[in-house]
Amino acid sequence: MRVKAILAVLRKDLIETRREKMVLFWIFVFPVMWLLLLGGIWGSESPPVTVDVGVVYANGGNVVGIMENATFEGSHLFDVTVYSSEMEGLKALKEGRIKALMVFPRGFEENLTTGKQAKIEVYFDKSDPQEYQIVRGIVVSFFSRLSKEIRERQLQYIPPGHYNLSAKEIMAYIKASGEPIALEERAVSREAPSPIKFYVISFMGIQFLFATMLSISGSVFEEMGKGTLRRVAASPATPWDFLVGKMLSTIITIGVSIFVGIGFAKVVFGETVFPSLFGWAFILTAATFSMGLGLAIGMSTGSARATNALVNLIAMPLLFLAGIVIPESVLPGWARPIVNYFPLGRALKDLRLLELYHRPPIELLPDLALLGLTALATLLFAVVLYGWRVKRLD
Repeated sequence: MRVKAILAVLRKDLIETRREKMVLFWIFVFPVMWLLLLGGIWGSESPPVTVDVGVVYANGGNVVGIMENATFEGSHLFDVTVYSSEMEGLKALKEGRIKALMVFPRGFEENLTTGKQAKIEVYFDKSDPQEYQIVRGIVVSFFSRLSKEIRERQLQYIPPGHYNLSAKEIMAYIKASGEPIALEERAVSREAPSPIKFYVISFMGIQFLFATMLSISGSVFEEMGKGTLRRVAASPATPWDFLVGKMLSTIITIGVSIFVGIGFAKVVFGETVFPSLFGWAFILTAATFSMGLGLAIGMSTGSARATNALVNLIAMPLLFLAGIVIPESVLPGWARPIVNYFPLGRALKDLRLLELYHRPPIELLPDLALLGLTALATLLFAVVLYGWRVKRLD
C-alpha cells in the first residue's frame, strides 16, 4: 500500500464531503437536532399540566372557586368549564372537549361544613390510558391535598346532642374526619381507537408532510437539471403548465400511496381507517400547504441538495412534535402549540378528531377554512419564487 495515495484519496473525499450539504446535515445538524428533540420531550422534567375539566354543581361553588385559582409552579391546575347539567358535561367529555367531569351533588357544601363526608362523582375518559393516568393523578392529588387542609384548619364537627345519634351516624362523622371529600370515580363509554388506526392516520400525516414536500421540490429540480423547462419554453406549453402538471402528479402519487397503506393495514391487521369526504378535504388541503412549502424552499435555495437538507431539518422534528408518531398527550407542554397551531399538525389532529373520535364536520369547518387560506398563501408565495427562478434560467 502507498501511504501517499491513501492520503490523497482521503483528502479528496474530505474536500468533497465539505461541499455536500446533505452530508454536512447528517454529520453535524442531525445529531444535535435529534438529541435536542428527544431530550426536550423525555430528557427533562415536564412543566406543570393544565387540565381541562367540567363541573356540574348545585351548591359546590366555593370548592369550584378553589379549583379555578389552584396553581402549581405558576401554572393553573385546572381550566374549568361549568355545565348546566350532567348530560351536557358528559357530552363534552365524550367529544374530547374536557378531560374529566366533576358532578357536585346537592347538599355537598352543607355536608362539608357540618362535618359529614362530601362526595363528588368524577367521570374520566379512559380511551387514552396515558392521558387518563395523568389527568386522574392531578385530580386525585388536588382533592387529597384539599381534604388534608380541611382537616388541619378545623376541628371535626360533631353536632350537639350527639349522644342521641345512632352508631351509624356517629361512624359517618368519624369517617368524614379522615376523608372530608370522597371521589367516586366513573368512566364514560366511548370507543377507544385502536393503535393501528392511530398509526394509519399517522402514515397519512407522514405522506402529506414528508413525501409531498420532498417530491414536488425534488421533481422540479430534476427536470430543471435535465433542461426540461428550456425545452418547454420552446414549445406551445408554458412553465406554468409544467408546474401544474407536476403538482397534480404529486397529489396523485401521494393519494395512491395512502390507498396502499389503508389497504395494507386492513389485510394485515384486520382494521383500517378510510377517510370520509371531509377527511379527504383535510388531506388534500394539507398536501397543498406542504407542496407550497416544499416548492418555496426549493426555489429559494436553488439547489436540490440544499433543499433536501432544509426539508429534513423542518420535517424531521415535526414527525415528533406535530403529533404524527407521538400522541399529543405524551408531548411536553412547550410542544403542544405545534400540534394546535402549525398547519400540518392541526390538520392531522383534526383528521383524528374527525375519523377516530367522530367529531361533527361542522365543528371542524373553521379549521379547514383557515388551513385552506394558509395553503393558498403559501402556494402563491411558492409560485412567485418559481416564476423568479424560471426567469433566471433564460
